[in-house]
Amino acid sequence: MSYTDKLQQIDAMKQAIENYGKLSTEILNKINYKFRLEWNYTSNSMEGNSLTKQETRSVMVGNITVEGKPIKDVLEIKGHDEVISQIIKMGKGELNISEKRIKEIHKGIIHEEDPEKKAQIGLWKAVPNYLTNYKNERFDFTAPADVPEKMHELINWLNTEKEKIQRNDKDAPHPVQLALQFHLDYITIHPFYDGNGRTVRILTNLILINYGYPPLYVKENEKERYYQYLADIQGYGGAPDLFYDFMAGLLIRSMQIVLDAIEGKDIEEPDDWEKKLALLKKQLSADEEVKITRSVVAVLEIIHKSAFPLIEKVMAKLSDFDDLFAEKKIDFGGKNSQYLIETLEQAKQNLKIKNDEHMDEINFSYSLNGFKRAGTNTFSVRINLKWQFTQFKYYFFLNHNEYNKAIARLYHQLFTDNEINSFVSECGNELLKQIEFQLNRK
Repeated sequence: MSYTDKLQQIDAMKQAIENYGKLSTEILNKINYKFRLEWNYTSNSMEGNSLTKQETRSVMVGNITVEGKPIKDVLEIKGHDEVISQIIKMGKGELNISEKRIKEIHKGIIHEEDPEKKAQIGLWKAVPNYLTNYKNERFDFTAPADVPEKMHELINWLNTEKEKIQRNDKDAPHPVQLALQFHLDYITIHPFYDGNGRTVRILTNLILINYGYPPLYVKENEKERYYQYLADIQGYGGAPDLFYDFMAGLLIRSMQIVLDAIEGKDIEEPDDWEKKLALLKKQLSADEEVKITRSVVAVLEIIHKSAFPLIEKVMAKLSDFDDLFAEKKIDFGGKNSQYLIETLEQAKQNLKIKNDEHMDEINFSYSLNGFKRAGTNTFSVRINLKWQFTQFKYYFFLNHNEYNKAIARLYHQLFTDNEINSFVSECGNELLKQIEFQLNRK
């Protein structure tokens, strides 16, 4: 069957789907979940993501921690799922692809721990990129200096072709052709330092969905053909017909899934019960697999890598308030033993945990007494921080907030720099509120 014949089949299948009218919520949920799973798993695994299909399911249902897998892989699946879930929910409607939207999608699906790579997320590439194709030959993508102009031209072309379709012009492309041509042109530019394949598959499906088609996906046993067709076009000037024919076949598969679901047929794969069983077992045991029970080592890890960095920044930032008060008092220690300190080093020296001791909590308070600029209204203000350690979790309380509002973490989950900065800001705001409250009572 030729590419032209496949487009005619796609049109016929689309009409058959539309003839069913509005689909029930149950059918829509079944279809959407199937496409989310396949799209998430296949598109990310093509780019080297290590999560299996079962683990992808696990992340999709909210189990963020997958034992033994890089957190980068887990967070990228989660971000990818959030992006495509929004696109699937949009359904047929106004197509809007802009430079801003493309960059936002990139931010949503890429996760980096390395600060240098993290700074590149959502920005056009600053360094040349290339690939080594299946013939072991190098193909260089568009140079960084040319990317802004090339992306601008691509988006303008897309909008022009879209308007032709809306006007039903004689030279208007088939919507599927529009999506596939965009796919080819975008991947040749390769505008980002990484994540270009995932981004273009999202954008291609965004175009298809907005014209009333389901998303397509490339399975593991199909990716070699996918990459070979692209390489032949990019590196050797090959005609794109084989690529178009291949991708049209993938879309037909997706449309058949929709028709099967509408007709009440099973759209799951034959071995899906095994995958579901594996997922169930993983979900039931996930908490126990990842939790580190309370121990001296675990508690000290939290104290030295989360508590002390936060306390150090709090002491530095809140010192801006000191000249408004006659006295400053800083307390630090365990549940039943508090020490007055002046420096973080004193806190570290005073904290001694025996090997057989289970520390229940540590407390830090920053008190300012005797406000100096309000006549006789010499009030005091205070910030309290508390870490409480239970068998499987620890809890962080800021200013003794309620237990059900405390931040709960597993022992391997430390505060990030962004979280620490956010907590410091919250402490400063809280002290200012206390001062303003007291002044307003005059």
